Amino acid sequence: MTIRAYYVEDLAHQQLETALRLFNEGQDFASVVTLAGAADEIFGKLLILAGHDNALEELKKAVAKIHLHLYGEPIDPQEIADRANRAKNRLKHWDKGQPEIIQLDLAQEAKDMLFRATDNYWALREKLTPAMEQFQRETLTP
Repeated sequence: MTIRAYYVEDLAHQQLETALRLFNEGQDFASVVTLAGAADEIFGKLLILAGHDNALEELKKAVAKIHLHLYGEPIDPQEIADRANRAKNRLKHWDKGQPEIIQLDLAQEAKDMLFRATDNYWALREKLTPAMEQFQRETLTP
């Protein structure tokens, strides 16, 4: 076995590119969520380390403002994060006593996680790869 050194950002980039390929093939949305979720998390932590908000932090701020406007009361940001990460966490973790069946819209969850990971990549590098551009074009245009 050969041990090599890897930059975590490079590995996250590779995970995101693989997730985008799987998504474009219309297959294995569970793996898309898991791979894109890992990339989102790493890029997000790198952004925080650089002193910037990541996509999840921006989402929590926006949802909290909307919730306050609609209901006149604050919402716990952790509740927002838990919902945003529900599919990713349910696909990664399972313990005895938890339901063996989960209900998800995997295609939508994959799309959401790809948006977050791509947003974080953009915020970190201010560029997109061809696969990221294609994803953005094809999912954001009617």
